[in-house]
Amino acid sequence: MLTGALLGLMEQLALNIITLTEESGEREFFDSRITRAQTLMMLGNLAKTCANLPPETCERMHQIDWAAWHAVRIALANPDQHPLQIWVAIKELTPMTLQHLYDYKRTQPQLFSMVM
Repeated sequence: MLTGALLGLMEQLALNIITLTEESGEREFFDSRITRAQTLMMLGNLAKTCANLPPETCERMHQIDWAAWHAVRIALANPDQHPLQIWVAIKELTPMTLQHLYDYKRTQPQLFSMVM
């Protein structure tokens, strides 16, 4: 049940990040205090959620780049020193992760179950 909730949270956070940043270019994003702050908060929550998944779940979802999410979590400790890594996480890693979650939800729905 906890795994299903974590995966659902990942899905929602990824969707929110994509929605919030879809109209932003890199320069515009980094110049926007509000969008940037909200996005970094959600990106951090997404990275933490990834880190809290059971290892066996991550093994079953091998197409998701768990190492990249771990690196994002580290980069977010000092985001001003890692703008390219943050931008790539927003524009590439997040949408790719969301797509994989959708695929896994279709092929392994039991992972997303919240029924006891």
